Amino acid sequence: MKIKKIITMSLALSLAFAPLLSSPVSAKEKDFERIKIQSVKMEKNKFKSGEVIVKFKDKVMVSDEASTVQSVEGEVLPDGKVKSDFKVLKVKDVEKAIEKLEKNPNVEYAEPNYVFTKSWTPNDTYYNNYQYGIKNTYTNFAWDVARGSSSQEIAVIDTGVDYTHPDLDGKTIRGYDFVDNDYDPMDLDGHGTHVAGIAAAETNNATGIAGTAPNTRILAVRVLDENGSGSLTDIADSIRYAADVGAEVINLSLGCDCSTTTLQNAVNYAWNKGVVLVAAAGNDGVRTTFEPASYSNVIAVGAVDSSNRKASFSNYGTWVDVVAPGVDIASTYPGNRYVYLSGTSMASPYVAGLAALLKGQGRSNVQVRQAIEYTADAVSGTGTYSSYGRINSNDAVRY
Repeated sequence: MKIKKIITMSLALSLAFAPLLSSPVSAKEKDFERIKIQSVKMEKNKFKSGEVIVKFKDKVMVSDEASTVQSVEGEVLPDGKVKSDFKVLKVKDVEKAIEKLEKNPNVEYAEPNYVFTKSWTPNDTYYNNYQYGIKNTYTNFAWDVARGSSSQEIAVIDTGVDYTHPDLDGKTIRGYDFVDNDYDPMDLDGHGTHVAGIAAAETNNATGIAGTAPNTRILAVRVLDENGSGSLTDIADSIRYAADVGAEVINLSLGCDCSTTTLQNAVNYAWNKGVVLVAAAGNDGVRTTFEPASYSNVIAVGAVDSSNRKASFSNYGTWVDVVAPGVDIASTYPGNRYVYLSGTSMASPYVAGLAALLKGQGRSNVQVRQAIEYTADAVSGTGTYSSYGRINSNDAVRY
């Protein structure tokens, strides 16, 4: 049986600094408290006990599917919100079931239903600046040409979004909560709210921060619970869900050092429906690929600091398409607060926001990707740490 490598969600990272009060950007920065933000890691070989993901080949008869399930003494678990192209089986022994299923001619693939759980990854760097990322990427100049569209959505697939936050409440759509199986994707962790603010916080409202795509709406999709735990099946289903309900852009500030056909198929499904997918490159500071960022139909995003230097934690290599600010990024946080976080998780929504600006101009996903990559600035490390360099929003919207 092929149990995949260690999986690490790039839910960034860190020790952050949070104002005790929800204050606008212009307010004096003081009275900060240090809070711990949990990243999410997956322990090696850790998967949901007694659960196997199986994808049957096309045109396999229902009776053959049933006999295959019976051959491993399995039980098909009920499908959730999304009608998946795979099934989840309840089995007695995961490894033995997969070994047997992989030999069955009716089966395209079988793999464990991986579980994502939290681990601590501290970073106590404090950078005394709010939104250098907007200026470093020339997004403030891009707004003269494009600000996104209120008829379009960025799907933030994450820990949920605090849709009551004053910088998010007027533009956040409550999508599906795959954790609790309802339509209340409230963020009980904080990571998703921070990501959402970077991508598309309310702008020009005399409050807090400015989002990269000021006019684009946020589709909140929750796949991780309050403990930072969620399944591969929910993440794959959430990508399909976001594509089906019409999201133009999907941000995935998560990932794994793994090989999973289930996730690859979900990404391809969304891309083929015209969606732009953007994902964090990971925070291990290594050249090793990180999925889904490394997939051909995803824009992989690494992180740089305010001086356009590669962030020490950022994964790198020519498999990384572009880089964006990801060190000490200020954004929205539950409880009407704003905090600084660092990570490729923070870099990814800058690119997702830029993709939304371009989508608002009526471009296809292929055209959006070309504009982002071909106009990126060749900062230090381009060609080594990333293929194209740091995004340039102003040049992209004029490309």
